[in-house]
Amino acid sequence: MSAALSVFDQLSRSAARLQGRLDVGRGRGVAIWTNDADRVRYENTRLHTLSLYLEGGEESRRMDRGAVRGRPGALCLLPQGSGSDWAIGGRFRFVHLYLSDERLRAFMAETLDREPATLSLPDLTYYREPGLAAAMTALAACCERDDVFAAEAVLADLCHRLLTSPAHGAAAARPLRGGLAPAVSRRAVERLRARLDAPPSLEDLAAEAGLSPFHFQRMFRVSHGLSPHGFLEAARVAEARRLMRAGVGLAEVASACGWSHQSHFTRAFRAATGLAPGAWRRAAGAEARG
Repeated sequence: MSAALSVFDQLSRSAARLQGRLDVGRGRGVAIWTNDADRVRYENTRLHTLSLYLEGGEESRRMDRGAVRGRPGALCLLPQGSGSDWAIGGRFRFVHLYLSDERLRAFMAETLDREPATLSLPDLTYYREPGLAAAMTALAACCERDDVFAAEAVLADLCHRLLTSPAHGAAAARPLRGGLAPAVSRRAVERLRARLDAPPSLEDLAAEAGLSPFHFQRMFRVSHGLSPHGFLEAARVAEARRLMRAGVGLAEVASACGWSHQSHFTRAFRAATGLAPGAWRRAAGAEARG
């Protein structure tokens, strides 16, 4: 019997085209694909796979489920070991999340304090869950930006939703209260500010706080009003302003603050200030001269 292949491996052998890929580590990966005329069969898949149709999909059908048709915003959940048969009749774009069974069971034990042996994900086709779809859309954006730190935060939320959603046969989790202890909060902030170009992973920050990544980011938000990634982006923008006032070139600013591409710097800075970096620097210079 041949070794089990992931959906990614099997899809790579089809006519689908890979648009982007992000390895988040520890059995977690993201990929953005397009396809337009194909027949794809998955057998005995390795890794759990969650997909979201980003664009199109009306001419995509799951043949082993009565030829049901897809649509933009539709989610599909393919548990590890499952099989399926798909007919693609029109161009569409979709994002996949790949999760190892071991990693998901560890999350279940560490975050939800539930017995990992009880994990049982259903095989779901073209279903709707707005919160999960929004998280998958955010994950696609992380993949496009090559932003592992942001992806870690989204993944913690996604795993929690997967394991607590009534759509998956689970009981909803109770809301969290409280916040980080002051000393823990201070250390986390210091570590994030110390290396804007290479921040510690969410898992490292959580481990130092003695919490799961999911609980850590929730408690961080209670303490600071921002997620760890939101705090990091705000710190990057503040440092970018300081460096630009000091006359540092825009490419050097982007690199020093941890944006992997000039376009990422421009997008993040404009979102925070309403101005592109160059325009902001000109305005700041005019204000200083005035």
